[in-house]
Amino acid sequence: MKYLALLSLLFCFSTQAEFKFEPIVGYERVQKVLPTARTKDRLVVGLRASYGPPLFSLEGEITRADDNEYFSDQDLRLKEESYALRVGVRSSFRLPFANWYLRAGGQGRKTTIEQTQAGVTTNRDPAVYVSPYAGTGLSVNFRGMFTLNAGITVVFTGRPKGSDHEYVSTLGFGVRI
Repeated sequence: MKYLALLSLLFCFSTQAEFKFEPIVGYERVQKVLPTARTKDRLVVGLRASYGPPLFSLEGEITRADDNEYFSDQDLRLKEESYALRVGVRSSFRLPFANWYLRAGGQGRKTTIEQTQAGVTTNRDPAVYVSPYAGTGLSVNFRGMFTLNAGITVVFTGRPKGSDHEYVSTLGFGVRI
């Protein structure tokens, strides 16, 4: 209990504490050939917030993803809508012209799946999954106004169907206003 109180005071009275909001927007279109030919579209939107000193910050992130996958040879369309909430900690290390970070925490995800085949639509509503995550990333600064960001986060789902790891890669840019 003493350590929790000390940590709370560190966050409240730190002169280096930062509060940041970062929008999240992503889109990808993938053409897959194996095991059958299909296309997959994915749109992700969300918001990430962090608070604390750079060495040890609290972070929260909420995203919504819409996946559409079409199997033309089977007349099958899959639509998946998912919401993910990540809560964890982040440590940032300032380097010359760059900022490197490590992150870890827990993720909860709720998914709804709609399957349409030969004109028949069925809906599934799987359970909410809670999984740990860990990641790293790098932000390279250009003239103090622009940044190029790249990162990778691994979500350890623990579900052996396919893979028990999900990899979330990011590439983006920022403009300081």
